[in-house]
Amino acid sequence: MFLHTFLLVFLAEMADKTQLMMMALTNKYKTRSVITGMILGVVCISALSVLAGNFIGDIIPIQIIKLGAAVLFIAFGLLNLRPQSEDSHASFELRLPLFSIALTFLLAELGDKTQLATVALAADHSDQHIAVFLGASLGLILANLLGILVGKLLFARFSEDLIKVLASFIFFIFGSISLFEALPVSPIILWGYSVGLILTAYFYYEKSRKKMSH
Repeated sequence: MFLHTFLLVFLAEMADKTQLMMMALTNKYKTRSVITGMILGVVCISALSVLAGNFIGDIIPIQIIKLGAAVLFIAFGLLNLRPQSEDSHASFELRLPLFSIALTFLLAELGDKTQLATVALAADHSDQHIAVFLGASLGLILANLLGILVGKLLFARFSEDLIKVLASFIFFIFGSISLFEALPVSPIILWGYSVGLILTAYFYYEKSRKKMSH
């Protein structure tokens, strides 16, 4: 059951939104912080899935979870566009933002296909919860380690401005998906929101750059 769970979760996580999120976070935080925060998030989500997965929807409505994820992702996208001096970057890194990274991972995984698969396996094999927990945890960790490694390799080849835009784009995309899964709207509102988000991000980025140059 350990190997079965590991393979299922590992393959399901490839190119998943959580893996892309971790990839984008390598541009914002130190790799060590991203890996540690990701592992913390993995342990939390795997434990929730195995021990209380069937009751998550009753305790916290999935709509609230998706709204929380949307706000967090879009906020990360905007904050990522803010230029940082070496001093401010150093002081920021000293804060060790493991909680933010773990929370990002947790919100991205709640209701995701890998989390639902873990819940189903735990429900079908109630006598093998430890094997399911370990297999799901290892599958998530290895898949997201690959995402972090790919992110570091890709970002090393591009300019800093392009990296910021690409990373923020990932956050905006999945933040918007979570938002409109929770709050279905008409195409007109969707287009208006998209234009508004793009303009907001652009003006915020330009204002931040001008402020840093003075």
